[in-house]
Amino acid sequence: MKTIKLKVGHLSTLEEVEHINEELQALLIPLLTAVENEADTDTHFLLRAVNRLVCAQGKEITRLAEVMK
Repeated sequence: MKTIKLKVGHLSTLEEVEHINEELQALLIPLLTAVENEADTDTHFLLRAVNRLVCAQGKEITRLAEVMK
């Protein structure tokens, strides 16, 4: 796979995006557990959907990072 060389500023931004996504994933797991035990079914399904989106985003960010470093 061909890689693209990023400028330092762009690389820093990409790394920040990776860290934000990792933090979101870390926050969602305990939140999902709490909601699963105490919240309405709709709230639980909504949070699960958000979790899936964040995880999918994380995979795409990882793929992008592999190409752009």
